[in-house]
Amino acid sequence: MPSDRSFIKYTYAVLYTIFAVILAGSIVRTTHSGMGCPDWPHCFGRWIPPLNAGQLPPDYEKYLSKQDIDHTFNAFHTWIEYINRLCSGVLGIMIIILIFWAYKKYFKQKSSIFYLALCLLLLVAFEAWVGKVVVNKNLGVVYITAHMFPAVLIAAVCVLIIFLLEKKEKIIDKKFKLVLWLSIFALLIQILLGTQVRSEVDIVSKSLHYAGRETWLKNIGTFLQAHELFAWLAALCCIFAAGKSFNYSRLQKRGLLIIVLTIGEVLLGLIMTQLKMPAFSQPLHLLFSSMLIVTAFAQWLRVKSK
Repeated sequence: MPSDRSFIKYTYAVLYTIFAVILAGSIVRTTHSGMGCPDWPHCFGRWIPPLNAGQLPPDYEKYLSKQDIDHTFNAFHTWIEYINRLCSGVLGIMIIILIFWAYKKYFKQKSSIFYLALCLLLLVAFEAWVGKVVVNKNLGVVYITAHMFPAVLIAAVCVLIIFLLEKKEKIIDKKFKLVLWLSIFALLIQILLGTQVRSEVDIVSKSLHYAGRETWLKNIGTFLQAHELFAWLAALCCIFAAGKSFNYSRLQKRGLLIIVLTIGEVLLGLIMTQLKMPAFSQPLHLLFSSMLIVTAFAQWLRVKSK
């Protein structure tokens, strides 16, 4: 039978795929391609979407009427959304493999690994359902925001599986544990504020027919100010946690990753606000924030208060 090490490596592969799905979903949102496939699970009634208008089905107008941009066929938007769905499909297949592997290897001796793997499938199913609702509700803002959090939770479950299989003794450091608690809490609030800002941006951009990108942030209310203010608090907590990580050789790599991601998040935030929100910054901003909170959680698992 494959060793724990092989299973851990595969779980890491699942984790990286989750981040790829988060990035793909953010690119869909940034390019306004969410209704590029206006039906679900098909795309214009097909499993493989059309490459040009000539391949549209005879009743294509009923699909285009659901769109909120220009009600015309745009192959770029369609395939951006379709690739996002393919990434999600690959993740689902990988998790199914993980479940069968966990059942065969761990069900009798360590059933918690199997049940955690099963939780991944349930979360992916919920994520797919939310995705369907997003399409049916024509990209409703609340549903789009709800679409993100299960993805972060799926990544956290993968990290928990890896931690349980590594079987390494926890480090005892009460102050460090508290700092990590504060970092995770601050990052959760920051992500919540960020999704609210993104929702406000969606409303403003739609009202302007997705033109004048450089003016979108000027029309955002107090959520943006709260997001910017809390960003510095979250960054300070993370930097402090990273500094504490360097006291322990086993935690130094994650500590360095926390520093890199925190600096990247701050820079991307400044780029978005000072350089009129260039399109490339939004997906990276979301990806870095997701990776940062999952890394902080991974660090938290390895420290105990007493």
